Amino acid sequence: MTAREVKIEPNLNDPKAISDAGERIYDERYRQDYERDDPGQFVAVDVLSGNATLGGTSSEALLKARQQYPKGVFHLIRVGHAGAFEVGTAYRHVHTDRLPGRQRPS
Repeated sequence: MTAREVKIEPNLNDPKAISDAGERIYDERYRQDYERDDPGQFVAVDVLSGNATLGGTSSEALLKARQQYPKGVFHLIRVGHAGAFEVGTAYRHVHTDRLPGRQRPS
């Protein structure tokens, strides 16, 4: 086995190391095909084996992955998106009197 063939597992106590390993595996093995054929799907990448499992939702991808690889450590990706989830605030549904420093008019 040459130095290039040595498999280095991520530090499983470090979430960033798991994430980095999952992204690297996805980029090297799956990105091209999945982004062409499965946009918007979720993929759970097992950072220990390099296997990937697709699902229509995050829960589906993770449940299927856990069934197939019960000892896996997974990184979740949404195909074609910067992150698996988007976080934001929609103030259009919030009454301004509920914002910090605001009081309801008398």
